[in-house]
Amino acid sequence: MIELPYFKFFPNQWLTGTIAFQDFDVQGAFMKVCCFYWSKGCKVSDKELKAITGTYYNTLIETNLIKCVKGKIKIQWLDEQYKERKEAHTKRVDAGRKGGKHSSSNAVALRKEKIKKDNTPYLSTKGLNEYLSTKK
Repeated sequence: MIELPYFKFFPNQWLTGTIAFQDFDVQGAFMKVCCFYWSKGCKVSDKELKAITGTYYNTLIETNLIKCVKGKIKIQWLDEQYKERKEAHTKRVDAGRKGGKHSSSNAVALRKEKIKKDNTPYLSTKGLNEYLSTKK
């Protein structure tokens, strides 16, 4: 799958959610974790999290902003978005494959139709060219 370059961010949720009651340095650590988590396809180990958050690791876990399940980090709202985007991507790929096959057969049919039209006497320039050549 292609890299997902962005995730949805809702300022109102940021300003009124649990994160709003944390110090700015914890907020910054959380945002950094979210970006790292997203860029890794929402698959980050607790060891990686500890390495990028340092002393903020415990605060992020204690406030339930981030959960640790069997050595893997979980950020629910990002997991939900990632799943939605992945499903949408799969549907678009499938539709593109179907549409591509369909439109190539349409292209052949359109070319055949164009050839038919070009051979009809009233649309052909053949008769006009013959007529003009006799007028010279």
